[in-house]
Amino acid sequence: MSESYKDLRLGMMVTCVYAGKPCYKSNVILGRRANGSAIASLDELADGLDVKDLVDVAKSMCAEYMEFTAWHANMNVLYPSETMKRMLPGHCSRRDVIRDLINALKDTGIKLYLYVHPNDGHDFCKEDQDKVGWNEGPPYSRWNEFITAVFEELANRYKGEIAGYWVDGVGRPGGAMTQEDMVKLMEKFRRIDKNPEIIMNGDCGVGKWADYGSSESVRWPYAQGHKCRVTQTISLQYWADCGYAWFSPEMAFQYTVMQASVEGHIGGGVAWSAGPYPGGKWEPGVREFYSKLGSYIKPVLPTILGTKPSQSFTTPAGTYSLNDGDRWMLNVATQSKNGKETYVHVLRPPAVRTLNLPVPADGRKFSQAKLYATGKPVLFLQDNSGVHLTLSPSETWNMLDTVITLV
Repeated sequence: MSESYKDLRLGMMVTCVYAGKPCYKSNVILGRRANGSAIASLDELADGLDVKDLVDVAKSMCAEYMEFTAWHANMNVLYPSETMKRMLPGHCSRRDVIRDLINALKDTGIKLYLYVHPNDGHDFCKEDQDKVGWNEGPPYSRWNEFITAVFEELANRYKGEIAGYWVDGVGRPGGAMTQEDMVKLMEKFRRIDKNPEIIMNGDCGVGKWADYGSSESVRWPYAQGHKCRVTQTISLQYWADCGYAWFSPEMAFQYTVMQASVEGHIGGGVAWSAGPYPGGKWEPGVREFYSKLGSYIKPVLPTILGTKPSQSFTTPAGTYSLNDGDRWMLNVATQSKNGKETYVHVLRPPAVRTLNLPVPADGRKFSQAKLYATGKPVLFLQDNSGVHLTLSPSETWNMLDTVITLV
């Protein structure tokens, strides 16, 4: 796909971790095998990742992009790094997982974004913190030198092959990298690789060093639509940790549709997040979640992915997925990029056969309506009170989503 981040609506976030013994969670296992035992080394994690399976799962859910952790949890990077070997020995894998993912995603149309964390020193043991200057205090010159070297190496290593980077941990209290530091860092990064899009967790650096902001999670079950990308875990953690898929694929589908419709949405839609164990194994229900979500997306894919929020029937940011506020989701709408077709998604069908929509906000006059699934006509009336759509006696509302095309 050639779309930029602003055009994307559905992603898969993949987190794979091995922490070893970081200082702040020394008694917590971060990185498990499917039997619950601790992963013995970073190389076991890296060597055991089944990238083909990752791509197959992403394809099954109709993901437009995959966001994969280049490092997290004690900054153990999942690629060979001369910088890490020199400045923080023992924190890089032999296998280049990123390279293998790049190769596996070729010809799939799925874009690859990398999760990175320039303030991950809070995870380190004191010995490692001292090695790279985390404990020195402002202006953190040695930490800045270290992170700059890591990012410059990353840019040189994968130049032109990564769609973008999702940057975590900047703008929070206690971090070594300030907004000003990030401006300098990204200027150096983009001298090497100019094309990747930069998304940050939050929005405090948007316009300074990041192109887009994002929200890490939403409040379920009363989730709100966001103008920015939302990440939501479908299991108990971002990574495989002896949990299970608790999230309903039906709820995920409807929220994905709502995110695609939010007025002024800046890109990314929603990224549904989980992580595999080594060996291509997943927590119970996770693989099935992604497959089921994809089965709902596929029949109506062109009405969600590759669309824009409707200008005729708008969904304000802050709209609730359930009735927990003044604005809650009854039906939402998207439109084709050229604006010729409007897709009404009836997510909470009325008890009667007629759906009454308000007067189009953009003043548009429609001429006909049809069911997207079958192409069969829907009785159509537009007057001063709005747009009125009536199913024929042989049709019923789909309780998950009835899509009606207006032209």
